[in-house]
Amino acid sequence: MALSLDETQRTQLLSLTGDSVTDDERRRNAKIVLAYADGLDTHAIAADSGLSESRTRYWRGVFEKYGMEMFAPGFAPKVVRRQSPEAERRHGLQLEDAQRSALTALLANAHDEDLRRRAAIILAYAEGKETGAIAEIAGLSPSRTRYWRKAFEREGMAMFAADSMQKEDAPAGKERKKSSPGLRPDDSFAEAGRKVLRMYFEDMLEQEAHPAMDSDPEVVHRMRVATRRLRSAFGIFDGAFTEKSKRKFRRPLRSTGRALGRVRDLDVLLENMRGYAASLAAEDAASFAPLLRAWEEERMVHYTALRTYLESPMYRDFRSAFRTFVDTQGSGAVEAGEVVPGVRRRIAHIAPVLILERYTDVLAFENGLSLASIDLLHRLRIQSKRLRYTMECFSELLGAGGRKAVRQVIELQDYLGELQDGQAASDMITDFVSGLDARQSSRPMQERLNPAPLLTYLATRESRKHELMLGFAEAWADFNSPDMRKRMLRALLR
Repeated sequence: MALSLDETQRTQLLSLTGDSVTDDERRRNAKIVLAYADGLDTHAIAADSGLSESRTRYWRGVFEKYGMEMFAPGFAPKVVRRQSPEAERRHGLQLEDAQRSALTALLANAHDEDLRRRAAIILAYAEGKETGAIAEIAGLSPSRTRYWRKAFEREGMAMFAADSMQKEDAPAGKERKKSSPGLRPDDSFAEAGRKVLRMYFEDMLEQEAHPAMDSDPEVVHRMRVATRRLRSAFGIFDGAFTEKSKRKFRRPLRSTGRALGRVRDLDVLLENMRGYAASLAAEDAASFAPLLRAWEEERMVHYTALRTYLESPMYRDFRSAFRTFVDTQGSGAVEAGEVVPGVRRRIAHIAPVLILERYTDVLAFENGLSLASIDLLHRLRIQSKRLRYTMECFSELLGAGGRKAVRQVIELQDYLGELQDGQAASDMITDFVSGLDARQSSRPMQERLNPAPLLTYLATRESRKHELMLGFAEAWADFNSPDMRKRMLRALLR
């Protein structure tokens, strides 16, 4: 959806982009607004400006709210402070008449279910309804419901732009088609496992052959996820296949995952730091250049090693053997067990037990969470990921509430994932800063970089990590709510 500009605004913005007196941030933001007005999508604008997509959308939202005022000297967007639940109940979300009309129209006419749901959430907050009630109606967790309120407070109607509606796991500008293994309730344990493994194997090969693998970090990410799911599936279907079959594929899958992981971990760090550095003045942003360059060089080393591995005879042999394994019914299968002679076990009866085991593994963490360390929360993340993968394997067999239950597991995993990413970034930045003096010892003193902006960024990451730690009790309460338990049971008792 292109941004609408009048001739005066366009002229002023073009003048700003060519004005050497204007600071870098305002010139950049003027270019962002013009690019939206020219109909470019967020992905392309973000790539050109060096910002993250969310930050790019943020500046569009600021312009939609403030217009040319955002380019005035000393201008700063108003910060929306998070309200307590009590304050939230007392004060409904304030809407302008134009916003209310637009939201009402979206609710009545939009074809996209997610878009209608978001509009309904904002309108409900404007009516003064509580988060719990809105969440129940919307079918979301309270934390996710508050997330959309905060997104509206931050971005306004820009959060309903077409490019902001992309799914979290989709490549930029393109909706990914969801695949399913094609399970049937009467499949044997091994046959269900073979179908699931084949689905994830196809996902892995699709990303491996993607032409943008060298330039699009999301391709590496999706291939890594597919590899993780393959390894997880062997654990989920433990006992379905012979030990010989599992040993044959376990090591190459682990090697593939490690090679992809080394690249992906750096992609996450680079994306976050580039977005932060792009928001700074040029002098401060320069302090990030050596670290970004070092990480980019390290990323290239790991990507080259990844390509070498994917082209190696060992990997090709693995890929060929795995193709035969997943395409051959009964290959490597252990004979299906029986409840009693003549009564065979089927996947419809096995799947609920497997999911319930992993669900209780996650719930077992509850007693220690008030004093939890980062390490313990990382282990909780691993268990929640096991639960998610297991539920997604059997999504076709789940009853009512299954999709919502999976969504809540994903929300918990994502929350813990952001916490872990912050810890990894802090560790790497600390290592870089601690060795900065030694690396600069041979440079003239006037050319040495000031580490202060890096330390400020480190403080920002530490502050966000602390914020996540403080908010975890709320995220856990959403996951461990009575509604979630009921939803889980309904999903299992199809």
